[in-house]
Amino acid sequence: MHILSRRSLLTWRSPTEETPRLDRPHQDRSIQPTFAADAEIVHLLNRITWGPRPAEVAHAQAIGYNAFLEEQLAPQSLDDAAADAAAAKVAILGLSRAELYRMHDNEGRCRKALIDGFLARTVHSRRQLFERVVEFWADHFNISADAYTPDLVLFQREVIRKHAFGRYRDMLFATAKSPAMLYYLDNFVNVAAHPNENYARELLELHTLGVDGGYTETDVREVARAFTGWTVHPRTRDGFYFNSAEHDTDPKTVLGHNLPAGRGLEDGLHVLHILTHHPATARFICRKLCVRFVGDRPPAGLIDRMAEMWQQTDGEIVPVLRVLFQSNEFKAATGQKLRRPLDFFVGALRATGTRVLRWWRLEEILSDLGQPPYGWSPPNGYPDVAGAWINTSGMLARWNVAMLLTHSAYSDAGNSGYALLANLRERIGNPQTAGDLVDAVAAQVFGAPLTGAAHDQFVRYIGDDFTAHTPISSITIGKKLASLYGIMLASPYFQWR
Repeated sequence: MHILSRRSLLTWRSPTEETPRLDRPHQDRSIQPTFAADAEIVHLLNRITWGPRPAEVAHAQAIGYNAFLEEQLAPQSLDDAAADAAAAKVAILGLSRAELYRMHDNEGRCRKALIDGFLARTVHSRRQLFERVVEFWADHFNISADAYTPDLVLFQREVIRKHAFGRYRDMLFATAKSPAMLYYLDNFVNVAAHPNENYARELLELHTLGVDGGYTETDVREVARAFTGWTVHPRTRDGFYFNSAEHDTDPKTVLGHNLPAGRGLEDGLHVLHILTHHPATARFICRKLCVRFVGDRPPAGLIDRMAEMWQQTDGEIVPVLRVLFQSNEFKAATGQKLRRPLDFFVGALRATGTRVLRWWRLEEILSDLGQPPYGWSPPNGYPDVAGAWINTSGMLARWNVAMLLTHSAYSDAGNSGYALLANLRERIGNPQTAGDLVDAVAAQVFGAPLTGAAHDQFVRYIGDDFTAHTPISSITIGKKLASLYGIMLASPYFQWR
């Protein structure tokens, strides 16, 4: 098994010494390879998918950039039978709240189902942008799977996935009534006599206005009072219950808006209405979308245009995404985003077709990479900038996983010593030359064959004196295929989008 050591991290280059280091600043244009495909198309698919597949690149080139984007912005128009079939095997994800809580070991089984369902959809779905945006909202409204995972199943299904491409107002209202959120941020114990400010603070700081959004500590206290009595009850269908006896009915003032005395549930609804229409909310979330899909230091002009569209459409998410992906700023941001560990793992699964056959192996890989789905405990979601992930142990883990999924995975279903089943040889056709082999593997890993220096470097990995036209035998393919896959996955070209 080819597992890289900490020492090798300091000296190894993929695949030759002149290959750029993985930890160079992402502004270094030298880590950007050239492809035998339309550069804008490859860039678009690199950002809106979990890893472009050759058929997707070919389809996008055939219909054009804007047409492919519009397909992805209308996911209901895409037949997603493969992903639906894969997700359907995770039957727990379709159960009602009562059924989930009646299960034996519901916490552990629901956590496993959430992760299995996440991977089934991200790896197999044709609705790739939708799945990417679902992950964005899951981070934005982060709830860890440390506890109350039956309610987290419902939160992901009925709140995040249901509203991911809808209107932000509807999603925010749904999160406020979700038992998972009420438990996670302690609003289920928020009562008039002892207001709990946890949810109120995160609602303002993380879900809407942002830390610099203009609210005060007084606003936090008033918002907490507005949500007193919002709690959970096991006998309601969705778990939400408004306990009027525990609600503070005195007048309140939130961000300059008066909430009159004598009201109940309306106080919280009024606060949510104020926040969804606040200009700071539009800017805060549009900036986060730019950080996710454009770069760690997003351009102010693009944020302004997205926020303007947000306000024109009352927070409709799809028009805002259209502004983002059609912008010149996005198109110029090639190589500006580091894949987060989970992004790397899903992309590697899509590139190789490797199957993880045992749950213990999947947990081990996700733990080593440091980003298991729903595994971030604080409410701010997993970090979304390169600086949070570029470190020696993190890069070493990626390289080891790249080799684990390729060089160490078995191709024989009857031999499952590493609990991994590879599907490498079947994906590359019948290459006759070193260049053919590099092209075939690059198409699987990057969505399109490489050209120029990057292509030549991988050819030289196959043989020191090889050129693209050097004939290769089945023996050479057998010796080099898995490692070539792994080295491409470990290279800077795959780490940076």
